[in-house]
Amino acid sequence: MPGTMSEVLKRPVRFQQIPFEAYKARLVERGMPEAMAHMMRAKDAGLDRTEPRTPQACTPTTFRQWCEDVLKPAVLG
Repeated sequence: MPGTMSEVLKRPVRFQQIPFEAYKARLVERGMPEAMAHMMRAKDAGLDRTEPRTPQACTPTTFRQWCEDVLKPAVLG
């Protein structure tokens, strides 16, 4: 999966993690309720990893396919 977004978009895509308080401030200033912003911290801490990954619990769409079908048209218009 490394480089998938960059490969699909044919441009560099870089991730840079920022401190949670800075991230929360960005979310809140864009209209997200503070409580919802705190949910993002819970997700980062593993909230979404409680359900085992099984064929019944997961979509058959691969990350690369999502990048091709959804991300690329949204970014490149």
